[in-house]
Amino acid sequence: MSTQQPPTQSQGPADPNRSWIQQTNAATPSGSEPSIPPPNLQQPSQPSGINQQPPSRQPTIADAVGTIKPSDFLTFHQAPCARTGLLTGIGAGAAVGALRWIMGLPVPRAANWAVGTGVLGAIGQYEYCQFRRHQEREKVKRVVEVYAAKQKKEKEEEERREREKALARAKEEEEKRRKWWRFW
Repeated sequence: MSTQQPPTQSQGPADPNRSWIQQTNAATPSGSEPSIPPPNLQQPSQPSGINQQPPSRQPTIADAVGTIKPSDFLTFHQAPCARTGLLTGIGAGAAVGALRWIMGLPVPRAANWAVGTGVLGAIGQYEYCQFRRHQEREKVKRVVEVYAAKQKKEKEEEERREREKALARAKEEEEKRRKWWRFW
């Protein structure tokens, strides 16, 4: 079992309109390693996952779907607020579906209500959680700004005290220097 090397710039994408789809090396036998050009002839490959589009082109839904990796489906629950959103959606959907079924709706229609309520509940809880996180970040930012201002003010006050102490010491030294020769 061999792993295929990422295509180089000389190979280019399989479809020029969709640069994120890379061309595979079909001429390589399955039992041997793919041939790699000598290092001095190899072009630098395009970084994977980065879609270099002209700046004037607006991203499309196809571009957005193209950025989804299969591993994203295994780790989406780790995103902030996803867990609470999913749990709220599941609970709300189950409660509303069961309530509609108890009230006399047929099971398919009650299931439709359950799914719809679950999706809306999950989206609502997710957005509310994101809103709270945004507020918390703003509070932390304000606390940091206030703390920095307070520290700056304390530092300036400390410097002012040090200058006053230095001036007082200098004044005392001047007084001592003047008085050392006087007898009265």
